[in-house]
Amino acid sequence: MGKMQRTKGATYERTIVNKLKEHGFTGAERNLMQTAKGGYDIVGVGNLGIEVKNHKKLNINAWWAQCLSQCKDDEIPVLIYHIPNTSKSMVKIPLSAVNETLDSNRTVTMDFEDFIYIAREVIT
Repeated sequence: MGKMQRTKGATYERTIVNKLKEHGFTGAERNLMQTAKGGYDIVGVGNLGIEVKNHKKLNINAWWAQCLSQCKDDEIPVLIYHIPNTSKSMVKIPLSAVNETLDSNRTVTMDFEDFIYIAREVIT
């Protein structure tokens, strides 16, 4: 990955951290050790394992697989990604995060604001 791509990704991670903090998730921070030690892009948001992607080309299935592979049993995988050529962020989570009686192998995709509502009211 080139320097420009890394910079773009880091900038988007900071944007998401700031948005999370604005909505009351004050412990949110970038995982600066992810390259050396692995883990999610954003930590400090309870049991949410947040992976953040900002690419010109969407590759949601591969990103989701990465998110799941890093997830521990007690964590909820969260994929936040930017829709190219827009200001829109989308979020993918397991349905069981919204309602634990629903299938954890199925997912739901929503805009960032809906995710914030669900994260505050249901997940955390």
